[in-house]
Amino acid sequence: MAGKGGARPGAGRKPKAEKFKQPIAKAEKRIADRLPSLIDKMLDLADGVMVEEVDLSGEKTVYQRPPDRVALIYLIDRIMGKPTERRELSGPERGPIPVETFDYGTAIAAIADRSDEDSEASSEDASLGDGEAVG
Repeated sequence: MAGKGGARPGAGRKPKAEKFKQPIAKAEKRIADRLPSLIDKMLDLADGVMVEEVDLSGEKTVYQRPPDRVALIYLIDRIMGKPTERRELSGPERGPIPVETFDYGTAIAAIADRSDEDSEASSEDASLGDGEAVG
C-alpha cells in the first residue's frame, strides 16, 4: 500500500493570486493605462478641486474640496509599488526597549546538577532499604 498517503498534486484550494489571475491582470492593465491621469490628479491635490452644486431650489453653491486621495494613492501604489514606511519603536516613556537575555546553557547545567543530586539521594534511600526498620 505504498504511495497512498501524503500531499497529492493539484489537491487543495487554489491560492487567490492564481484563482483571480486574469481579473487582477485586467485591473492592473486598466490602472496602468490611466497612470499618467492618476498622477496628474494626485498633483491637483495641492490646489484642491472646485465643486459646484445646485440644490433643489436652484441655488448654486461653489466650494473647494480635495479629491479622494486614498483611492488615488491605492491605485498608484498598485502599479508603482508602495514606498517603504519608516517605523520607530520605543520602550516605556519613549525610552529604550528592555531586552532580557537568558543563558540556556547555564540553566540546563543547573537542571542537570539537580537531577544528579536527586539520583544520588535515590541511591542512598535504596541502600537504607536492606530489610531493617528505620526510625
